[in-house]
Amino acid sequence: MSILGRDGNLSFIRVGTIAAIIGILLIVVGIVLFLVDRASRQVPLEIEVYPGASLWFEAPRSTQARQVVYRAQGATAEDVVAYYQRKLTEFSGGNIEACVRFPDNGNYEAYDRGDKTIVPYYYSCMFDRSGFQVSQYTRVNIQPGIEANDSLGITIIEYEQYWQR
Repeated sequence: MSILGRDGNLSFIRVGTIAAIIGILLIVVGIVLFLVDRASRQVPLEIEVYPGASLWFEAPRSTQARQVVYRAQGATAEDVVAYYQRKLTEFSGGNIEACVRFPDNGNYEAYDRGDKTIVPYYYSCMFDRSGFQVSQYTRVNIQPGIEANDSLGITIIEYEQYWQR
């Protein structure tokens, strides 16, 4: 189909028709891509688990949230945090996002005073893939094991996962 009319000049009707067809195709492709992206956020955001960690337990929190807990033997909390920090850097495309330690230094005061039923400290790494009016994230919490839950000498890795339906 030529964009020139019978008289050899540019036909605005033909150009307009071609532009309308291209516009409609772009809108349809945009809608399809939006729906595909939205569907990809309707499942938990999976982050590779620390090598050698084994599943301890899994608990649903709701139809759109769950908790998955792993145990890593032979690794310190700092070793595990270094692994997830690398994963977080890869996930964020090299942006400087850091796993955060709670408390910043030392241990919680209650732990230092002798309450060994609480963790002395923990790290939290947030993997967030939320988008336009849709949430999807996995928060990875890392803590040293404690005697109260029979995990002394083991590092606990907890995934808090939330997604939209």
